Amino acid sequence: MSNHALLFIGAGLYLALGGIAGFVTINAILLLWLAIDRFRQDRNRLAMILIAVCALVLVVQQIGFVIVIVLISLGIYYLRARPQGAGNGESRHRLVLNMRQDRQSWVLHSMSFWHAFGEIRLDLSLAIPEEKETVIVLQGIVGNIDLIVPEDYGLDVEASTLLGQVGLGKQTEGGFLHRVRWRSPDYESKEQKVKLQLFYLVGNIRIRPI
Repeated sequence: MSNHALLFIGAGLYLALGGIAGFVTINAILLLWLAIDRFRQDRNRLAMILIAVCALVLVVQQIGFVIVIVLISLGIYYLRARPQGAGNGESRHRLVLNMRQDRQSWVLHSMSFWHAFGEIRLDLSLAIPEEKETVIVLQGIVGNIDLIVPEDYGLDVEASTLLGQVGLGKQTEGGFLHRVRWRSPDYESKEQKVKLQLFYLVGNIRIRPI
């Protein structure tokens, strides 16, 4: 009986939202959600292509809404581009951001990026930090973020997605309007600290202590 009730409620919401936003938009959002979930499970390339296609459909179908979101997102970016403690870190905005630092040693410094679409993989265990406390701010419309953080680092995390998933260690939660706020209990006493501020409209965020 409960399954039938949920089915009727789901069908009603689908028809109502489809009538308001358009069925193409609603279908694109549903497919986007499924594609993000599939990509999180096995990094499937087809799922990544579907994410890009659905995002493009949403842009085309709701161009006015997308423009508003981009402007708001840019405004938030500029407010957070130089957060307290970030020093003179790198600060940029790009349409597409593809950043990989997971194969050899690299220099870790505070940074702040806004982008429309991006894939970012950072292995901090391979990094040579410039500061005792590093601030990393990543914001965008669609993003796939994979961060590896050594367990001996003090970690301060603030991450949120309008649609998508946020994983911290072995715990992963997802859905609509999801937010994670967490800080190492011994953060202040750690010799090396990192603050992560991650904000996406559609995102798959993984933070893995090792």
